[in-house]
Amino acid sequence: MEKNVVSVEEAKIYEEKVMEWIEDHFVLNEIDIEDYPFFSYGKLVCDKQGESMIVYWCVIYGRVDYRFQNA
Repeated sequence: MEKNVVSVEEAKIYEEKVMEWIEDHFVLNEIDIEDYPFFSYGKLVCDKQGESMIVYWCVIYGRVDYRFQNA
């Protein structure tokens, strides 16, 4: 059985795409960002009001996706 392994270069690209999405949708000095490894290249984004969301690379659709705290 062949395993699909992501190269270091691919991992860097996916992580960069997640961070670019966050930078495009938030003012960076108004949020906190933490790694969230339960999702592929996941980042936990928290704002000053205590709301949070997870931004990650969706391996099924091949794009950045997100989930809100209460979803």
